[in-house]
Amino acid sequence: MGTLDDMNHLKKKRIRSVADLLQDQFGLALVRLENTVRGTICGAIRHKLIPTPQNLVTSTSLTTTYESFFGLHPFSQVLDRTNPLTQIVHGRKWSYLGPGGLTGRTASFRIRDIHPSHYGRICPIDTSEGINVGLIGSLAIHVKVGYWGSIESPFYELSERSKEAQMVSLSPNRDEYSMVAAGNSLALNRGIQEQQVVPARYRQEFLTLAWEEIHLRSIFPFQDFSIGASLIPFIEHNDANRALMSSNMQRQAVPLSRSEKCIVGTGLEGQTALDSGISAIAERKGKII
Repeated sequence: MGTLDDMNHLKKKRIRSVADLLQDQFGLALVRLENTVRGTICGAIRHKLIPTPQNLVTSTSLTTTYESFFGLHPFSQVLDRTNPLTQIVHGRKWSYLGPGGLTGRTASFRIRDIHPSHYGRICPIDTSEGINVGLIGSLAIHVKVGYWGSIESPFYELSERSKEAQMVSLSPNRDEYSMVAAGNSLALNRGIQEQQVVPARYRQEFLTLAWEEIHLRSIFPFQDFSIGASLIPFIEHNDANRALMSSNMQRQAVPLSRSEKCIVGTGLEGQTALDSGISAIAERKGKII
């Protein structure tokens, strides 16, 4: 028997990056330039004039198209710089909305719901509230976008020939038929006995398998979450709705005039501030006075 065709699987979707949108605008600008050149040539012939390359080809069409794109396109937004977390999270957002996409009133519950293929790729917590819930979200903390726009997540590949696990980045269609171990203890403890039974994911189902049957495992306990959700201490003991509100409320916090280390944290605060590019980094050790 064959497999069911799931339209909500991530292997059926791809990320349209800013480069793809700019490429479409460039094609539109070339079409407008072609029409302008044709009109200029027809006008020159009508008035019995000789057109020159300087009069035919101008940058007006390209400039006007890009100005309209950056000024009127729904995805053209001013970068939010309320705090270091806001800036880095804003750049890792994804959306089903926009031209050619869905709308908040027509999107079904299945599209908004969490899919098993989102594991390690799309954060199940960090999403918009209200009518756009499930339509605007954040990428997971270790995700990278592939060449063709697929969302790739890193895993440790387990092999019987080698005792050392090799890190690989897999797209949603490549890890679907692999036994993927789920659980934070697997990423922390490498000395797991083969007889131990662990929770695993296989073909959109969650099973309980022996360790010797596992093909892939997680590389990090917070691999499932976004940067905003991974900064919430003890998130596994918190309600999902409260975690959603907490991840959104962190981006509304006003930064301190003098930065201080948090009392309770997850250990990723320093790396988040470093990756945001806002914090000043000293080349040598010293004390700030």
